[in-house]
Amino acid sequence: MKNQRFLAYILIGLTFGLFVIQPLAISLHMYDMQGDNGSWWEYLPPAYQQVAGSWDLDQAVIKLLFGLLGIALSLMFMVRQKIFQLTIRRDRLEEIRELIAAGENQQVEFKSTLRWDLRQFKPNKALEDVVAKTIAGFMNTRGGHLFIGIDDDGQAQGLHEDYASLKKPGRDGFEQYIMQLISTKLGTNYCALIDVSFFQIEGLDVCHLEIKHAHSPVYLHQDDRSHFYIRTGNGTRELDIPEALNYIEENLNGRSL
Repeated sequence: MKNQRFLAYILIGLTFGLFVIQPLAISLHMYDMQGDNGSWWEYLPPAYQQVAGSWDLDQAVIKLLFGLLGIALSLMFMVRQKIFQLTIRRDRLEEIRELIAAGENQQVEFKSTLRWDLRQFKPNKALEDVVAKTIAGFMNTRGGHLFIGIDDDGQAQGLHEDYASLKKPGRDGFEQYIMQLISTKLGTNYCALIDVSFFQIEGLDVCHLEIKHAHSPVYLHQDDRSHFYIRTGNGTRELDIPEALNYIEENLNGRSL
């Protein structure tokens, strides 16, 4: 993928050098030779004709130079974009570390794993329900941050056990599994309220779910019934029917919290 991207930048730069920079340079030269008479853009068509029609040795060398100039500019842009992305990611990682260091609260929750039971050493569907419950609670309150691969003490545990338990191991398979879980347990339309990203902390993968609050009630579908959860303090609590109806009337139904 990286090699393909690098090649794409080279091809874009070569095209830019030959068919943008060179015609512009030729047209400006023509305009200057005519004593700056008329409109500069009128010299562009003959400039393009010259670029397309001249292929002797001297012109081939000139084309090569303009192509190399375009490639150089393209690669400079690629490097600049890479530096910009790395800077953003570094700053984002610092924000993530600060959130984790502050510990669990109404808008931050830690889960050691998504589905791997660390005591029974096998996948456990009940753990998935706990994650879905937490997500629903955030959506019904003020949104928040769920970290998977972080234990209750804020220490990185990684996702290697979860990865190994999936049919498609790795970050892509993990993200797909989470989205499928949300779609099944909460509803497909709520997937849009979650941004999934991965970070390495102490050399271990950690998944960060940034969860937006919903403007309508979010229910967890479990055991053939619907459950309504909210965040209270650093935990997630289920409301009974009267409490849920009162909470929904006061806080949801299309209104922002």
